[in-house]
Amino acid sequence: MSQLLYKYFLKKTNLDSLVAMGPTSDPYFEEIPENDLHFYQRKGAKRRRKLPGFIPKHDLKVLESVKRKAYRLDLQLSLCGLRIGWAGIIGLIPWIGDFIAMMFAVQLLRKADQIEGGLPPLLRRKMQSNIVMDFGIGLIPLVGDFINVLYKCNLRNFVLLEQHLVHKYEKLAAVTTKPLTKHDARPEVMV
Repeated sequence: MSQLLYKYFLKKTNLDSLVAMGPTSDPYFEEIPENDLHFYQRKGAKRRRKLPGFIPKHDLKVLESVKRKAYRLDLQLSLCGLRIGWAGIIGLIPWIGDFIAMMFAVQLLRKADQIEGGLPPLLRRKMQSNIVMDFGIGLIPLVGDFINVLYKCNLRNFVLLEQHLVHKYEKLAAVTTKPLTKHDARPEVMV
């Protein structure tokens, strides 16, 4: 019932496009395909979404850390069917809470900047604009805090970082795993 109220509220205020995450609504969990289900699982069961294996260890470690922190800040708790995190709870404290939540988001951005080569300027600006938007919305009393919980800037920044790393290393993985041609293969040695 509460989900219907949230959807109704979002459509009436035209915030549904602002809150939408893109093609995947949950970057942490995925639905298990029917052929992989165990006998005790029902259709629609979920499992943790795995990070791509072709990302180098250092960047994978940074991505995993950002994923963990973003989950804690935006999705850790469930309240009436709505996933909220510690940033949403801290944001309820007038004025100071929004500054503290912004500092946590900036800390997450600094962690994301530790990838090899750093963040590209355009991606950094997108992440910073998510943080500024989250902070600005949070300054509005009560309604801003509710919208802030729905906006989930840390989750958005994690998704941006993951998309960047997948795009960056997917090309390298395709080049290194291309099949050998007749000319690339080592000649057979006769003994």
